[in-house]
Amino acid sequence: MNVVVVSFAVEARSRYSEVGKPTMTDSALATLYLQFAPAIFAHCRRLLRSQVAARDATQEAFARMLARGPSLPEGDDALRYLYRISTNVCLNQLREQRVHERAVPALEVRAGEVKTTEGGHADREFVMALLDRCDEIGGAVAVMHYVDGMPQVEIADVLGITRRTVFNRLRKLEKIAAEMMRTSGEGGERVLRKKNAP
Repeated sequence: MNVVVVSFAVEARSRYSEVGKPTMTDSALATLYLQFAPAIFAHCRRLLRSQVAARDATQEAFARMLARGPSLPEGDDALRYLYRISTNVCLNQLREQRVHERAVPALEVRAGEVKTTEGGHADREFVMALLDRCDEIGGAVAVMHYVDGMPQVEIADVLGITRRTVFNRLRKLEKIAAEMMRTSGEGGERVLRKKNAP
């Protein structure tokens, strides 16, 4: 039996098996790996167009199969199951790759921006005063939206509130900021509008 296959089986079992949960034997996994790995690898390589990524996806598919436990499908059912797992793994990798491809230009633009410290202290004081007037959820919504740049739907999911509540909290925050600017004459509006600028 191939040493690489057995070492993969041992490594995957240690990563995915839980204490007290029965696992399939190394030889059973090695047999499945020897029998189906070439087909799964070819499938992943077609989807990902990269041998390195296909190798990782193939190993991840077998590791997930191992995590399923001792009741594994056999024969053609095992191959169909591995195809389904590997397809999901590949689609997840492609999705992550697209996210990274979209993020790189935005990060390059941000890195190239010249940052000035002029007005930074006043902006920080204004934001701190503004956050002091908000409750905990309002402050979290403000930071997630204006600092982290998260969309309202994502903020709602993270905080476990409705998107409408997020919208209302942002509007309330803008009203508080406008009130503070009227009374103090500070230039805090640019802090709030910076993220929403076209």
